[in-house]
Amino acid sequence: MRVAAVLAATVALAACTGGSGGKSLTNVVPTAGNPGSVATASKLSIVGVGDSLTAGTQSGGTMGADLPVLGVDPQLGQIGPVQRTQEHGFFALLWEQANGVDVNVMSDPTKSPLPLLTPPGVGGMLAPTTAGFPFPVSNTCDAKQIPANTFSTALSLRENAALNPWDVAIPGATAHEALFMVGATGDCGINPANAPATFVALNSLVNGESQNFWPILAGFGQGVTQVQAAKSLHAQVATVWLGNNELLKVAFSGGLAPVTAPQSLHDDIKSIVQQLQGAGSKVAVSNLVDVMGAATFIPQPAYQPTLQAYITGTLIAQGVPPAQAQGAAVLYSTAYASQETAQAGLGANGYFTINALFKTLQTAAAQIPAHALPVAPTLVSGDFIADAVASNVKALNAAYNVAIGQAASETGAALVDQNAAFKTIVANGGVAVNPPKCCSLVYRGGFFSLDGLHPSNTGYALIANVFIAQLNTSYSLGIPAVNVGAVYATDPYAPGNGVSGFSVTRLAQ
Repeated sequence: MRVAAVLAATVALAACTGGSGGKSLTNVVPTAGNPGSVATASKLSIVGVGDSLTAGTQSGGTMGADLPVLGVDPQLGQIGPVQRTQEHGFFALLWEQANGVDVNVMSDPTKSPLPLLTPPGVGGMLAPTTAGFPFPVSNTCDAKQIPANTFSTALSLRENAALNPWDVAIPGATAHEALFMVGATGDCGINPANAPATFVALNSLVNGESQNFWPILAGFGQGVTQVQAAKSLHAQVATVWLGNNELLKVAFSGGLAPVTAPQSLHDDIKSIVQQLQGAGSKVAVSNLVDVMGAATFIPQPAYQPTLQAYITGTLIAQGVPPAQAQGAAVLYSTAYASQETAQAGLGANGYFTINALFKTLQTAAAQIPAHALPVAPTLVSGDFIADAVASNVKALNAAYNVAIGQAASETGAALVDQNAAFKTIVANGGVAVNPPKCCSLVYRGGFFSLDGLHPSNTGYALIANVFIAQLNTSYSLGIPAVNVGAVYATDPYAPGNGVSGFSVTRLAQ
């Protein structure tokens, strides 16, 4: 298998989860947004303020139309197709349920409340392959995405530049950036050969929100923040879900990115809610799930069983007798996990990422048929999260949820408890959408897309229903729940439903 494909996936994941790093954003005087022409809300107008989760990002990218089969690689097999992402996000589903429309309306550039992005979209899109290893087909500094950096050219990436969206969420954005960021700040001109590795890594994080900013917000005018754009719409309802990237930038930078204090997050969320309320919106603000519980992060104690399950399944699929496959899998997975744990210096509280998993499975694919000794690949930054970093992210996660809860209480906003919903999924070992197939939070368990970080169609449907239930309870809106079973039936990321990949999923640990 081609190792470069997996290495590039690290860039894709980092790019779509970026943070503000050390940028100073507080000295900006925001300009009022100009809503211009927007899609018609037949029953309830809703504005979405947030990051990639509100934007409907999947598999590392954000895209408003399908990508066809992209070709055949001699090692990876068929690459693609890739399903559109934005129309399957929770905001899209919430709008559909509240306004009595379907996905066809959401995909219509003349009617959609979404900032539909022309394929391959924006971000580091991963495509499924016959071999099962996600293949990166774009990144934030591709030639096709360079126009995203400039106010005057960014809307060329949109399916309809004339229609401003109700979903103004910016993948990669932090809460502070939602309030103060007014333009792209990343740099695609950096030459890694002439720059410190740490600087290059942090710049890749910043590029996440930079490449997404103008394609989504340029229609509201130059110098307009995400919150200013949202306020200008005067929506009846506003959803706010921010804080994830404050955590992810710490994790993906290996703890090098500056840490946002919980009090600062509280102040920013409170300001966002109050400004939206001042614009006439009933606000629902969500707390954060356990980000280290996302499928892209594999706990160190679960890494060897994960490798063993995948290797066993792959060998059996190749015709190796089950007992023989199991024996080889135990031998190789134990050796790989031991060597890589020593390389990374991980203890019981550390994590490997799916990048390490893919690298190791590619190595196994070459070594096992040759009856070679198991020699693990060399791991680099992005392949693991050190114990201290992971523990810090978890502590911040808990503190941020307290801060968000306080901000909601102080403003009277509805608090959407996504954290509790996810804890229930973990406690139950999944969701009984289609027993026993779906949906657990492990990789290929049905809740996440190919990047292991952003939800599948089914995952977004479950998230949408948590928002809907709280909006109905707090504001008596009567929005019908999403039929999760129907979403699952056509979800390409649901186990057995069509995305090429590994046929074995590990059990929840």
